Amino acid sequence: ILPAVEHGLELLETIGVDRIHQRVACLAGWLIEELLALRHASGEPLVHLYGPAGTERRGGTVTMNFYDPAGHFIDHALIEEEASRRRISLRTGCFCNPGAGELALGLSKGELFHCMREVGDDVAHITYDDFRRCIDDKSTGAVRVSFGWASTFADAEAFLAFARGMREQTPQG
Repeated sequence: ILPAVEHGLELLETIGVDRIHQRVACLAGWLIEELLALRHASGEPLVHLYGPAGTERRGGTVTMNFYDPAGHFIDHALIEEEASRRRISLRTGCFCNPGAGELALGLSKGELFHCMREVGDDVAHITYDDFRRCIDDKSTGAVRVSFGWASTFADAEAFLAFARGMREQTPQG
């Protein structure tokens, strides 16, 4: 066995899977509750959450998109840039499950076909940026916060503080 794998398995056994699950569920549940309560002065929600609004049937990943005070999504790449400036590490971008991401983001079959027709006979070479330009003001990805055994409440608080700071502003790209 590789030394790192062996040490990782020993650590997992020492901590306990149930304890890790409980920790992750507490952090994710708290963050979800707090995020869903965030509103702009206009009354518009700051985030749209994907998946369950609680910890039932949810792992350690909280996936969302941010919206401005007028209810328009804020590009996930801009959110990532803003978070990076504050030394917060996020995963952003498209979903890795073709079809599920488009469904979650509200992209219709017609919109997808339109984008494929836009590139003509070269469908095999459509780039992610081509797709993003074609979709216009719809999101083509999301922001993901993931909790694990090493995550702390301070990590969750730092992201929430970042999210609160996004109210009433639209990041500039």
